[in-house]
Amino acid sequence: MRNTMSRQIQTAVSKSLATVADGVSREEFLQAMKQAASLVSVITTTVGGQRKALTVGSFLSVSADPPLMSVCVNRNSRMCQAMKDSKTFGIHVLSDAQSYVADNFAGRPQSGDSYDFSCVEWLEQGEGREALMEGASISAECEVETVVDAGSHCIFIGAVTNIKTDEKRPLLYWNRLYGFPSHA
Repeated sequence: MRNTMSRQIQTAVSKSLATVADGVSREEFLQAMKQAASLVSVITTTVGGQRKALTVGSFLSVSADPPLMSVCVNRNSRMCQAMKDSKTFGIHVLSDAQSYVADNFAGRPQSGDSYDFSCVEWLEQGEGREALMEGASISAECEVETVVDAGSHCIFIGAVTNIKTDEKRPLLYWNRLYGFPSHA
């Protein structure tokens, strides 16, 4: 079933990429995407004892049965190869008070060194497991199920093996600004 799902996703992505390539410029696309609010997440993985992390805006819940999540990562980034090698990753949906964590793992910390894991508390899960982020709205550990090549990125679909939630509001990113949802 997993191989069939992977082939179906790859076929659908290939068809959609062929259609998009003819009509919209990169600049038009990026300008439009600034208007799409997204959850701010940090993805993590560990390879050869080295922890790696990256801020992304491409987290997606895929399925509840079985529990699957996805994230898109630039294929030229070190994180992409690290996730392929480790076969596990963490997805941490940041809370509205964690914009400093987003900046840190995006390589632009408000102070200190970039990619410094000590900027936030971690709940260690044991050897060979991804730590869960303290204070995140959602923190999940996933095993890589499928990797799909899609343009400049790879889509990682992961089976959720552990999840922790908090009642904190999630951090959003819209038009190059952080924000959070509110009830009117």
